Amino acid sequence: MIKRVFFYITRKKGKTLILLLTLFVISTFVLTGLSILAAADQSALSLRQSVGGSIKLERDMDNSQNWTYQQGVGGVLVDYTGTPITDADIEKVMSVKGIRDYNGIGDGSVFAMDFSFIPGINFGQTRDYSRLPSVSDSEYFNYFRRGAFQLVEGRHITPEDDHVVLISTALAERNGLKLGDTITVQCSYDAGGYPDVSLKIVGIYEVTMDDGQFNTTSTDKRNRLIIDHKAMQEIMMHDVIQYDNGVEFFVDDPRDIDKIAAQIQKLDLDWNCFKLTVDNTAYEAVASSLTAMQNMVTGLIIGMVIVSIGILTLILNMWIKQRTHETGILLSIGVSKVKIVAQYILETLMIAVIAFGLSYFSSGAIAQGTSNLLFSQVAETQPIPEIETPDDGTEYLDITGQYIPYDTSNMVAPDSVEVHVTAEHLLWVYLLGMVICTVAVVLASLPVVKMKPKNILSQMS
Repeated sequence: MIKRVFFYITRKKGKTLILLLTLFVISTFVLTGLSILAAADQSALSLRQSVGGSIKLERDMDNSQNWTYQQGVGGVLVDYTGTPITDADIEKVMSVKGIRDYNGIGDGSVFAMDFSFIPGINFGQTRDYSRLPSVSDSEYFNYFRRGAFQLVEGRHITPEDDHVVLISTALAERNGLKLGDTITVQCSYDAGGYPDVSLKIVGIYEVTMDDGQFNTTSTDKRNRLIIDHKAMQEIMMHDVIQYDNGVEFFVDDPRDIDKIAAQIQKLDLDWNCFKLTVDNTAYEAVASSLTAMQNMVTGLIIGMVIVSIGILTLILNMWIKQRTHETGILLSIGVSKVKIVAQYILETLMIAVIAFGLSYFSSGAIAQGTSNLLFSQVAETQPIPEIETPDDGTEYLDITGQYIPYDTSNMVAPDSVEVHVTAEHLLWVYLLGMVICTVAVVLASLPVVKMKPKNILSQMS
């Protein structure tokens, strides 16, 4: 059989050359596609790890059984009576594989005792106050993560801090404050009797977002004091640290975020009071072009494989029909149909081995250019993901920053994908190519194989 294969492909030089060029072109496109897809996957992995994603464990606002409502001096007082999120709950969630860090967010409201807030619109004769968050790690706080605040002096708050605060540059200038100074605040709730609490300034941030012109003192972002949880505990006179605005858990790879959320959902937590919110917006904001490119290249590879099988089948079917005389002779001397088809397969594979090897060099020459072309095309058509905001205006009262759009200007959003054709990619082409060639030969041989030997012999003339 091997001798017959060798003699055929050397004697039929024209057909051999046509098949060689066909397989060369097909393997070049497939190898280029695999190389681009692998490069896009690697870029996506690096991007996912740098941008990250978060899963927020928070109180279930929709379950009315966890809340009480009563009329107060300034309106309706809403009080949470359900299970609070505690450090024990955080510890359980942190045990889930794939979570790298967390940031708990507390909630309070204070008067300025020895300094003054920047005044805003006042709807009555009430004293100026401002809401404030407490954080585990201010670097993970949404206002900083999404570029609305930028630390310009000092440092961020860490889990080890005790009674420290970050203030804005505007508030520092208004009151002549600097790093190391202390300010005093007091809870502004109607119940009264709250202590004065001193806070040490460890960082000063600049507000980079446009906050509009119609702010109350409480909603003005320049008045936002960011403090640690121990300080919040004393201000609000809580027995334990409370995370009233939930806890954000940050994952290593946003691609696994839904799987990680499902594992958290299985933990022994009070799910009558808690709920999970998955936030993958940051990755989507910078990776839409990359994701679209991955989908496009995957589709092209699948399409190329299908088209390749079709083209090869048509070419080989035509040639095998032309070899009816040869097939009849082989049958007449006792060669089985299986061995005849095996010969055709071996002929094709011998040519394919050379064609696939040559495609390594051609793919290396065109892969990067093709990648740049595809990336530029998909990048122009991708919309920028938007943060979904409520239609009742409650985003203006939010102190967590969850409705702030991501500032992608400083994110490492790829503008191209660096492609390298490797031996591993070539190996995949060989494996995939051999399967394609084998399938194509078998399909092309079916009409002849199904014929009875005497019919084949009768057509020899």
